[in-house]
Amino acid sequence: MTEKIWAKWYDKGVPVEHDFPQIPLREMFRRNVEDRPHRPYIVFRDMSFTYHDSNVMICQLADSMFKLGIKKGDRVALMMPNIPQYVFSLLACFKTGFIAVPTNPLYVVDELKEQFNDSQTETVIVLAMFADKVVNLLKDTESSVKRIIVVQSAAAPVEIEEHEAIYDFNQLVMSGSNVEPDIEILPSDYAMLQYTGGTTGKAKGCVLTNANILAMSYQLNTEICGLIPMNDLKALGVIPLFHIFGFNTSINTCLYTGGTMVLEAQPSVENILEDIVKYQPTLWTAVPALIIGIINHPETPNYDLRSLKGIMCGSSPVPVEAILKFEELTGAVIFEGYGLSESTNILTANMVFKRKIGSVGIPLSNTDLKVVDIENGIDEMPLNEPGEIIARGPQIMPEYWNNPEETANALRDGWLYTGDIGYMDEDGFVFIVDRKKDMIICSGFNVYPRDIDEVLYTHPAVMDACTIGVKDEKRGEAPKSYIVLKAGKTTNADEIMAYCREKLAAYKVPQYIEFIEDLPRTMVGKPDRKELKILAATEKS
Repeated sequence: MTEKIWAKWYDKGVPVEHDFPQIPLREMFRRNVEDRPHRPYIVFRDMSFTYHDSNVMICQLADSMFKLGIKKGDRVALMMPNIPQYVFSLLACFKTGFIAVPTNPLYVVDELKEQFNDSQTETVIVLAMFADKVVNLLKDTESSVKRIIVVQSAAAPVEIEEHEAIYDFNQLVMSGSNVEPDIEILPSDYAMLQYTGGTTGKAKGCVLTNANILAMSYQLNTEICGLIPMNDLKALGVIPLFHIFGFNTSINTCLYTGGTMVLEAQPSVENILEDIVKYQPTLWTAVPALIIGIINHPETPNYDLRSLKGIMCGSSPVPVEAILKFEELTGAVIFEGYGLSESTNILTANMVFKRKIGSVGIPLSNTDLKVVDIENGIDEMPLNEPGEIIARGPQIMPEYWNNPEETANALRDGWLYTGDIGYMDEDGFVFIVDRKKDMIICSGFNVYPRDIDEVLYTHPAVMDACTIGVKDEKRGEAPKSYIVLKAGKTTNADEIMAYCREKLAAYKVPQYIEFIEDLPRTMVGKPDRKELKILAATEKS
């Protein structure tokens, strides 16, 4: 295996190996409550909750949930946007040993049923406006759901039908006792079932232990604190908390730092701009679509964004041009990272002060990473040669929930096989080429959509772009690029192809160009290639 050639690139104060404390997550939160009881923990709109006040409500909720018959190890789904009650519910799970099942509230009934039945979730905590879907499952004899806890919004209450198994969140909080749960929780105990998006088939539940999440908290936040001191950390949370990226960079960041979360439940570009000016966050977690959106928003020059010191960006690559423009606009540092749900979110990240723009950084502390042959999964590739990325470390899940076959496929000899194609340079920096499943094979040549997209982003008329492979009679597959133009700009397919021919090998030049108003996106802002492939198939038929 390649030695840790990247170790010399760690920022000062970032260790090559952490000696993690052997404690459960609830102890990290309890330390923050004791050390900084009056510091704001959550800011949401015009409300602010201190660590002390939050802890009181969390303990009361946990006590009432015990009284409902929920036990350590039972699965509890959290089905809410970025609101304080999501955080309170998750911390109540951490305090009691309930296993949290983060859930997208926009899922339809069939998707919810599949996830809940797979995890055998019996309790769902849900925002009232989404509760009707869960009520349907409560009445479904083939569903695992046995009780619902409804979170009402004071600004927009929703009438919920009465049922002996439906409870009001606020009433449970008010009726519970403010006592720390007296139950043993070990670092090895399961804390969350983080379901994958299911873009490659049936969604799988990534089992994340207390130790996995604690390790990630230390691995990530020792790096951030080199830029933003713990006492100054105020994280703007716009990525959904039910997604591993949103959880890790908001809730998990504050577990380590004792910082403040500013939550935004409706992350439009306009709302984000307002939040930055009003609440003065120092850390913002973004996805490329939001960064590009702010760069191109006509009102952005009227907002002072200089409170931001660091921007963590992930989910998909940020075009290099967008990084440079955004940093000029804000004065902040963008550091990209890479990972997946199976790794509690992050495997590699650019250091704050030592980075290579265009790369996703170097492996985190305590993390081994190598690039292996795509075909046999064993032979290590030479530096600068692409292959499948595999990794091991304390943040790697122990298994998929109740799925030994997929576990055996993903975890081999202690290594996580990511399904992502990338390469490592001579300094140990990792560059993501593409998803293994997204690779296009044109006349026997491997073509990576990202290579094409990076070129398209440099065209002066292009605001957004995404390339997929489509069937082609002569070449087997051919690249097709979907393009969103900047406001007021015009071009045509012939001009785009000519532009690409100047910058790409002939077999990489997109054979088809289609201009659309917006790219379809996943819930965390990634271009949704699955939807584009469906669209392309429909157009051909």
